[in-house]
Amino acid sequence: MKDRYMIFNDIDRGRRHNKRLVYGCLVLVAVIFAIASYYVTAANERANNNAYLLYGGQRLPIAPIRDIKQNLEILCEGHIINFHELFFALEPELDLIRKNIEGKALFMVDGSGNRLYARLVEKKYFHDVAMRDYNYFVELDSIQIDYATYPFPFNFYGKQAIEKGKTTTYRKLVTKGYLKKTGITLNNLNGIKILDFEVVDNSDIKH
Repeated sequence: MKDRYMIFNDIDRGRRHNKRLVYGCLVLVAVIFAIASYYVTAANERANNNAYLLYGGQRLPIAPIRDIKQNLEILCEGHIINFHELFFALEPELDLIRKNIEGKALFMVDGSGNRLYARLVEKKYFHDVAMRDYNYFVELDSIQIDYATYPFPFNFYGKQAIEKGKTTTYRKLVTKGYLKKTGITLNNLNGIKILDFEVVDNSDIKH
């Protein structure tokens, strides 16, 4: 009887030890989860308070900004400027033009950008740029964005400078559209998309 009692007593102690071990592991997991959640939340808050500027396809952090409105303004204006640079600043090389527009710019705009690009390709616009050895540059005058309504309507005012050998001619570049916040993707690091994009004026400027 004594041996049986000792066996049952050892089994009981073993069960209590195992329970304490399980409870200890659960507490440890809970503590680790709480600490990890804290650091993840803090990192997200820091990320939300930072503004990024997309330049050359790269997302570059700039100084932290606590003002959410100012952060949004920087993102929206940077998105518009970058899109116009990729779509309208052209070098006389078809492969580079396709890379900038098809590989970058068209991910920043909805189907309206694809339709505009298709029309220009059909008219051999980019082919003529390459064949004539012209260089196109975008000069920004101003950007107007109405943050009182959503999606945010915008107007872009600028010029296209066209280098033709030793001479430079200019065209107006006035566009409009809307800005919508979307999820950040590898192809759209700003998390913003242009909707209903339209070229309002691209006429020659006579001096």
